[in-house]
Amino acid sequence: MTDKKSGSTWKSLKDNFPWKDMFLGFLIPKVFVLYGARHGMPFLWGAIAIAWCVGVFYLSQVRTHKVNFFAIFAVIMIMARIIVVIAGKNPRMYLYVLALDNLIVGVIFMVSLLFKRSLMQLFADSVSTQIPQEILRSVYYGKAWRIVTFVWAIVYILFALALVLLKACNLKIVGLIDMLASWPLLIILFLFTLKFPTWYWKKNYVKIKAGK
Repeated sequence: MTDKKSGSTWKSLKDNFPWKDMFLGFLIPKVFVLYGARHGMPFLWGAIAIAWCVGVFYLSQVRTHKVNFFAIFAVIMIMARIIVVIAGKNPRMYLYVLALDNLIVGVIFMVSLLFKRSLMQLFADSVSTQIPQEILRSVYYGKAWRIVTFVWAIVYILFALALVLLKACNLKIVGLIDMLASWPLLIILFLFTLKFPTWYWKKNYVKIKAGK
């Protein structure tokens, strides 16, 4: 693949990435949850965040007939966080449920690999992009998204295991690590999701052109 075409594919992915969906479906409810946790009202703001996600999901379906995967993802994480708060009175249970929060997300991504289209490919297919038809028709299109999905799964599963291994540490330290690491992890994963497919298709473009 020429550099020009590679740049065009990357620009298409970047320009067509559903930034608005991510902001409305994931970042805003995440802020609600963090605000509730900070001010001692996790259940109230957790409920508000879930209601927000449901509203965003519904409006997305009605207006664009597209699934807002960010809203679904956010609800799963919010529910896990609420369970963490409930378990907070039991230090040992708190730690393991905190790890379970990340493990659930990782398992969801991993299980999606058993289906014809992985979770990240479902997400990519819902986004209107200008990816060349020769790539869309090739096996490398699906392979790229399966690799991305696998990376998301492994990162979350390993992070869950890391939290469990920290069980001997002060729980405040574990909570701080979870809070500080979750956002950088998400940013890195989103950047990887945007960049890797283009690199992978460029690397295999000769095979794609040959129909292999």
